[in-house]
Amino acid sequence: MTVGYHAAGHNSYIPVETLTDSLLNRHPGDTVALTEVIVTAVAPFTSNQTIGPSQIETLPSNNVADALKYMAGVQIKDYGGLGGQKTINVRSLGSQHVGVYLDGVRITNVQNGTVDLGKFSLSTLESVSLYNGNKTEMLMTASEYASASTVYLRTRRPERSSLSASYTYGSFSSHKADVNLSWKNHAFIDANFTRSKGNYPFSYHTEYEDTTGTRRNSDITMFRVEGCGFYRGFRLHSYYFNSRRGLPGGIVRRLSDLYTDVGREWDSNFFTQITYATDIKGFSIKGMVKYANDYLHYRSDYPENIAVHANNRYRQQDIYSAATAAYRYRDFGLSASVDFRWADLVTDVRNYSYVYRIDTKASLAAYYSHKNLSLTANALYTSVTDHTRGNTNPLRRFTWTAMGAYRLSQNLSLRTFYKSVFRAPTLNDLYYTLVGNRNLRPEFTRQLNLGLTWTTNYIDLNCDAYYNRIIDRIVCLPLKGSYQWTMLNYGLTRCLGIDLSATLHLPHSSLLVTATFQDDRNMTDPSDDAYRDFIAYSPRWSLTGVYSLHLGEFYGSLSHIFVDKRYWTAENSIEPPLSPYNCTDIKIGWRHRLINLEVECQDLFDIRYELIQRWPMPGRRFAATIKINLQ
Repeated sequence: MTVGYHAAGHNSYIPVETLTDSLLNRHPGDTVALTEVIVTAVAPFTSNQTIGPSQIETLPSNNVADALKYMAGVQIKDYGGLGGQKTINVRSLGSQHVGVYLDGVRITNVQNGTVDLGKFSLSTLESVSLYNGNKTEMLMTASEYASASTVYLRTRRPERSSLSASYTYGSFSSHKADVNLSWKNHAFIDANFTRSKGNYPFSYHTEYEDTTGTRRNSDITMFRVEGCGFYRGFRLHSYYFNSRRGLPGGIVRRLSDLYTDVGREWDSNFFTQITYATDIKGFSIKGMVKYANDYLHYRSDYPENIAVHANNRYRQQDIYSAATAAYRYRDFGLSASVDFRWADLVTDVRNYSYVYRIDTKASLAAYYSHKNLSLTANALYTSVTDHTRGNTNPLRRFTWTAMGAYRLSQNLSLRTFYKSVFRAPTLNDLYYTLVGNRNLRPEFTRQLNLGLTWTTNYIDLNCDAYYNRIIDRIVCLPLKGSYQWTMLNYGLTRCLGIDLSATLHLPHSSLLVTATFQDDRNMTDPSDDAYRDFIAYSPRWSLTGVYSLHLGEFYGSLSHIFVDKRYWTAENSIEPPLSPYNCTDIKIGWRHRLINLEVECQDLFDIRYELIQRWPMPGRRFAATIKINLQ
């Protein structure tokens, strides 16, 4: 539910969140005159799920991916271990169709289009939210309309001045230290250092093999430091991440202790961004700028096999700016936004030419709200131009969104939306020496959603039925023999699904339960053997449950996930699917004055499972944390 206010004599609708930030950014001597404040509850246009600060504290989670996996419609791809890459897929649309935003600014990767959620900690966040479609706030950037689904990470504003430090020791020789310095309402700095050997035992059993061994070359050392400053309508956020890690690769049949992947990766990621928002006599405006610089060094040297030798470096830069303005008069509202992004990629890969991309977007949105009815529509224009050796054709497209909501009663709301989006091919898709294809067309996605929300003081229920359709899906397929692959536009896929979620509010505790059913199939060619086969890594059923408790000095959670079988090949009959799995986590914490003690166990019953074929997860693992808070 969206909650906001209308001030007397003020025509614009402003979320409570914006009002709170505005008040906190006043000087002590400033005064604010609100002759009348009317709290307004607006029927939600689109399904959204949020994990707030109390749940973040109780979850046995290390990063954003660990929180998102409990939401309906979400599949997390995890390549195993503390250092394994973690990406999100929502409603089987693909990771590139999910926009990830930190304080309203998108996190991007022009090279491959995905965001590694394992690099972002929960310790600095106030909330993690997932929207199917997009938000319906008036001050939205054009980029926010360009994704099929959106993840919002909201930075926590410090409520008091404090200094805290924590140390965690966990399974597989894992060490983690964190220091946070906060200045009430104005700024914080948070630094983290993590090291793990990561060599965990695994077992792999199928009809044809019985493999046991130890995951090797899965160590990681990483350092993260970030800071955020708040002043009036300004918010400044800077972030730096550095890591070196082993890449254990997929396990090899019956050779797990004789064959070790020797791949190594070095990462360095930096960005700084500043946003500003204010309201002036009925007009709301917001602006933002961002600079990002990412470095990746990948090495894989096999002395006995020159065919898989690699030692490459990649550097990408990103400059982004956006401006948004909105005005509301009585029941009507109008907003407009313009975005500009410049990004380049430099690499020492053989025969790769320097390339930079200019991506501009413009959006126009209209809003209408009267009594129990709310409507909104948006038109988005996107222009993408790549500049490199040879000629490239600009990509220009219009897409649009329409949303509606109606409050049937005080507790029951009906909502629907239609959204068309497209995904431009990444620079790897187009220009990577071995597989790139400059003639790729963008993926087109159409979404249709119908949902209900029922809310009381004790329970929130959401049910959404949806239909997704992807045209010209970009895939990597063999073109000439088994060893020469290329990127191609291939086929049509459709997904029918239902998402259910229920949140029960109990004294000192809460219970979140979600269920997802999906039927995601290849509908390309009726004469093909793979026609109507399930799309790889799309389970038909997935269930989650999280019980969180705060009782005096004690807090904790018990969480469970069930994921149905998943096929992992384009043609389902080629290989058997990955087995269904259950995973249970538990965390218990105790807070007394200046000290916090926490213990947690992930995969409590030691269920051996895989999220990606031949990338086994660690199994049962423990961690203990001590934290000291000085205020």
